[in-house]
Amino acid sequence: MYIYIAYRDLKTHYTQNSLYGGVPYNNDYKFTAIKDGLYYLLTLNGANYRVSKEAGEKFIEDVLNKCTGEHQGSFPFVRSLNGKDMAAVIERSREVDLRGRGHLSSQNFYYDMDADVLYQMLEELRAGSGEPMDKRALMNYCYPNPTLPEGDFDLTGIYHGIYCTPDNKPNSVIQTVFPDKKVSCFSISKNGAYIQMRVDDNKVMSNVPAELIPEIKEKVRQLCADPKEAYVEHGDWEGFIRFNNDEEIFTDPDKTLELLNEIASKSEYDKTEAVDTKKYYTVGKAPPGGFEGFEMFGMMGGFPVAPSVSPADTPSASTEEPASDSKKCKFCGADVTHGQKFCSECGGKVE
Repeated sequence: MYIYIAYRDLKTHYTQNSLYGGVPYNNDYKFTAIKDGLYYLLTLNGANYRVSKEAGEKFIEDVLNKCTGEHQGSFPFVRSLNGKDMAAVIERSREVDLRGRGHLSSQNFYYDMDADVLYQMLEELRAGSGEPMDKRALMNYCYPNPTLPEGDFDLTGIYHGIYCTPDNKPNSVIQTVFPDKKVSCFSISKNGAYIQMRVDDNKVMSNVPAELIPEIKEKVRQLCADPKEAYVEHGDWEGFIRFNNDEEIFTDPDKTLELLNEIASKSEYDKTEAVDTKKYYTVGKAPPGGFEGFEMFGMMGGFPVAPSVSPADTPSASTEEPASDSKKCKFCGADVTHGQKFCSECGGKVE
């Protein structure tokens, strides 16, 4: 279940959608639910404001009461709406019985509303939301550490890698193109448990014996007793435990790697695979550009997901310096090398 409310500049949105890969940035005035409505976030031109649960729920109720219609369409992609360049965008999901058999499924619904009225309501909400959060506060607000249950829990993964997203934004908010995160991880699925350790440019994979799982869970409980904050500087190591399907606790990266090494030493070697590092950015060098704002927050279940781009359609990343015969991208002004088909900064097609 999610709610997404925005005051959208249709002309800018239309122009940005015409670029390769979808919307590289979006300055919508938007209100969104985080963690399925446990708390809320208000965003305007890159500034992010906390909204309390009480204020967020009241705002949603007031907006829906002022809506003039409901439909199963989508927000407008046209340049103008009734002679205006701005539009109210209201999306909401709810559980419905689509086939009349008692099986509920999540369905998106869209609502009509006067854009000027919504803008005034958003302004009033921002006025009562205090000062905008800095990067550290934003990360920690969007990714609060839960706690492990006192009894048994479903352990699904242990992760250790390099935090590799530009500008220190949450990974589900800004995504790089195939960042090389040097990942080592432990994972449990219906097919059993396995561990992958990154050694230089190789992945060493092993099968984890089922009888080892109780011991791993106990070690995880000890590790989670002293959690770390979600905020990580670009290029630094991070670690987290994933449990109960999608909950995550951030942990000390050194101790997380130590636990992974211990698990690997007690596991049955399977195979070693080389990593094709040509597909990735080099570690320590931030890739250019990114998706500004919160268009990519669908991974958290709080936002509608932006149009996806398949790996086959995504331009290859490059860490080479611009050649002497480079030219400027007509969309954003970034340097593009000779022979490059798409700008690595904004995704625009190079002519």
